[in-house]
Amino acid sequence: MRINGTDLTPSEQAELEAWGAEMAARAESADYATHLKPTPPALLEVQRAAARRAYLIHEADQAVRDAVAHARSEGLSWHRVGQALGTTGEAARQRYSAA
Repeated sequence: MRINGTDLTPSEQAELEAWGAEMAARAESADYATHLKPTPPALLEVQRAAARRAYLIHEADQAVRDAVAHARSEGLSWHRVGQALGTTGEAARQRYSAA
């Protein structure tokens, strides 16, 4: 591995090249290769579902924040907002007052 066009000293460049060569050798070793196994489709499905869940939770939280901000701009009290959220007005204010 050659590194050109950097602001490294010759010593730093040699050290980085040696590290790169060592990492390449490790990647080609049988020991390292045994740890590289394809991800089972069922696990990929779980990972995708978890990512989708996180995204949907984020979107739902944003929708609630937007609705609370709109309700407050329309003059609704924190008490009424809290009731709509199934909590107290104080809890709603603490959580969404920055919305």
